[in-house]
Amino acid sequence: MLQQQLVNHLPYLMALDKSKDIESIGYYLSEHLKVAGGYWTINAIACLNKIDQISEEKKQQLSKWLKECQNQDGGFGGNTNHDSHITNTHYAILLSFLLGCELDYEAAAKYVAARQRKDGSFEGDQWGEVDARFSYCGLSSLTLLNKRDLIDVKKAASYIKKCRNFDGSFGGIPDAESHGAYVFCCVGTLYLCEDLSFNIDELAMWIHERQTSKGGLNGRPEKLADVCYSWWMYSALCLLKREQWINQQALENYILECQDNDGGIADRPNNQPDVFHTFFGLAALSLLNGQQYQLNPIDPAFALPKSILINIPGASRFIQA
Repeated sequence: MLQQQLVNHLPYLMALDKSKDIESIGYYLSEHLKVAGGYWTINAIACLNKIDQISEEKKQQLSKWLKECQNQDGGFGGNTNHDSHITNTHYAILLSFLLGCELDYEAAAKYVAARQRKDGSFEGDQWGEVDARFSYCGLSSLTLLNKRDLIDVKKAASYIKKCRNFDGSFGGIPDAESHGAYVFCCVGTLYLCEDLSFNIDELAMWIHERQTSKGGLNGRPEKLADVCYSWWMYSALCLLKREQWINQQALENYILECQDNDGGIADRPNNQPDVFHTFFGLAALSLLNGQQYQLNPIDPAFALPKSILINIPGASRFIQA
């Protein structure tokens, strides 16, 4: 039976800080995801308009830890004593704005800018892996830091367009299979590059075809629906002004059905909830019907509350009304 109301997710999110069983293998398997996990958790709480439930002492503790995750090269690892990566650097920048703390943004901007290659693509770290996700991390980070002048924005857009496929959607690199998560990364990058000069309707139709009979969206043809794609692809439709190309009510109902009665949102109904799907489920609901659920509006390009973005000079002009 569909749950037509939002479960109280705050206790679930606040309890995540207490789940530190260092004797558990799960603790070590997720050690490299602590910065990302911090972003998902704090942003989910912000989405619920409950950021004031986090004490100043806790914010200071998190801010101190986050600063310790920055390495000498200016980038951030996923935790202290982890190598720098552009995705973790992006997460750290986002988390710093949520916490209201100052990082060494100059060093971080230089690290991110140094990841751009001659063809406009971005590598994740010093080892050279290229992926459209990293392009988005680069553009989002430098836009938030008002440091876009450090990179070639036109080349960044040109590379992303090479990742577009015959079906109208995007893959992670040129000639790679189209995938729902890359829709967000590529559309988000092009939006921030201020270059949406591709066939938008072809992509919107591809997204339309990702909606399953259960209302949720899948990431590729013949796959099961997953709550995270509610964000990855519906946010792209918002940026492209094609929200009506899917059944919005059915998608909203699917997200609600994936809630756990004790809090948290899972990838699919009756599965175990986790913080990743909880945040992206709430963020998607904020775009779909945020006023109904009293959610803080999340911006579809930056995945941050608009209330924070309006005070960030580099990002404020990209906020959708």
